Amino acid sequence: MLERCKTWVANHTRWTGGLLALLTFAVYAGTLSCKFVFDDIPQILENPFITNAALWRRIFIGSVWSFRGAGEHDNFYRPLQFVIYWVLYRLNGANPAVFHLFQLLLCAATTWLVFEIGRELLSNDLAALGGALLWALHPQHVETVAWVSALPDTGAACFAILGFLLFLRAEKSNRGSWRDYAWAALAYFPALLFKESAVALPLVVLAYWFFRPGTSNWKQKAIRWLPFAAALGVYLTLRITFLGGLSQPSHTFQVSREMLAAALGLLGQHARLFLWPARMSAFRVFDLHASLHSPWPWLALLGILIALLLRRRDPQLGFLVSWWLITLLPCLDFRLVSFPVADRFSYLPSVGAALAVAHLLLQVVPRKIPISKLAPALVGVVVITSIVFAADDVRLVPTWGDNVALWDYSLRASPNSALVHLFQGTLLRTRDGNMKGAEAEYQTALRLNRESAKPLAGIAYECYLGLGQVALQRASIAEAVSDYKKAIEISPDHSPAFKALGAVYFPQGDYKRSAEYFTIAVKLDPQDVESRFFLGTCEMKLGNPREAAAQFHAARQVDPTYIEAYGAEARALDAAGDSAEATRVRSLVSKH
Repeated sequence: MLERCKTWVANHTRWTGGLLALLTFAVYAGTLSCKFVFDDIPQILENPFITNAALWRRIFIGSVWSFRGAGEHDNFYRPLQFVIYWVLYRLNGANPAVFHLFQLLLCAATTWLVFEIGRELLSNDLAALGGALLWALHPQHVETVAWVSALPDTGAACFAILGFLLFLRAEKSNRGSWRDYAWAALAYFPALLFKESAVALPLVVLAYWFFRPGTSNWKQKAIRWLPFAAALGVYLTLRITFLGGLSQPSHTFQVSREMLAAALGLLGQHARLFLWPARMSAFRVFDLHASLHSPWPWLALLGILIALLLRRRDPQLGFLVSWWLITLLPCLDFRLVSFPVADRFSYLPSVGAALAVAHLLLQVVPRKIPISKLAPALVGVVVITSIVFAADDVRLVPTWGDNVALWDYSLRASPNSALVHLFQGTLLRTRDGNMKGAEAEYQTALRLNRESAKPLAGIAYECYLGLGQVALQRASIAEAVSDYKKAIEISPDHSPAFKALGAVYFPQGDYKRSAEYFTIAVKLDPQDVESRFFLGTCEMKLGNPREAAAQFHAARQVDPTYIEAYGAEARALDAAGDSAEATRVRSLVSKH
């Protein structure tokens, strides 16, 4: 029976790949009913570079959060993420089903590519099928498939795997030429514009040659590697041009004992989550001390060492373990990641791990232990594991249905996460009107953030903004102002606290002080149409109609559908004595 399975898969590889893709789509089909959650909302619904078709060029010249103004100093250059969002928004507006459908189709296509990679690497179509099945259905990937904001991970993985597949075929082709390697590098290049961790793939190519030397010398290999180096060079040039450097932290290339310890602990946690995927969470807390005192980092190191020692006897295993390690390396620098052990970080690395497990179960063990009933039993292990994974996937997908479901689940899965308590406080404040409960959650988030291995300024900033809103609801103006100023002390380059202070003084009729804060908010975030509208209103109250008209004009330039801004600009122009221009502005309303 086992031989018949092998023969059928070998004779029907296209059907097998198609069925794998279809299975992936079916298991995760529940994501099509999910809404936008967490980062999806600001990055799509509140992003003028997406909602305003005319601002598309700005997608290419800034970082991921640059639409929020100069105060957002992030380290992510991912233009293709927002190009996809821009296109999908043009197709059907802010319909989350369209975004989830694209994500789902991309993941299904990637499953097929993983199967093809397995066929090339393992020379055993049944093992390739098993590896692709384990990879596609692994519960760690629910976050990546169900969360629209994980598009950088799915996009980078898809194109990195495609590029490597073309590289493998160029390697195995008797007529493989430099042009074939150039095509492989060209297919790989979009991965870099989806997510910076794709820089690891050229190292994967070198690892492949290390474990499978072949007949060519390293000089010939260096020539074949040049297209990948060129792709990397173009990407780094773009990154330096638009972000001002390779990386925001000036100490990126400084290695310390603490950094190495954290990397070891993170390696162990990623190994644990792959081999024992329990309590999946997008906001998992990383405890360095507990991690280093668990067996997982040392088991991971032992596995890597064994794979290296078996380089000549089992090059497939050695390379696949190296794939896992190398593609995981960018996520092991504790200083460069906001969520140390996020499930989505394992999306590309787990390709190597899943194929390695399938290789061991369906090739190595049956070959070393020739027991007639063992091989079918091991196939059964892969099938049963896949069924269990699929059931867990179906169970977990609804937890990404909306923000309420996400935070309720995350609070149970990660009760010590500062970020979860922060957003739980926001839910209590905005949804339930429970100010006392919201205040308690914000204070808990502040405490957990201070006690964490890596306190995040952004969490403390948002907590103080939330506490300020709670104070305002209680009419404690002085307390609200104090909280907002604490937020400014933490991140003086961020605009929301200045905007909040402007909104405190506006209803009091203190338009001069309100205008001062809104001016700073607009300077820090020129795309903030609400701050511009308030500033324009303040200028009108202060008797400066020309300045007011300029702010209303800027607001509608950012958001052409902001109808109130047209009317306000026309009134300001009338007050400034420019009735002709006021009439022209009023005539524009009908076009929008």
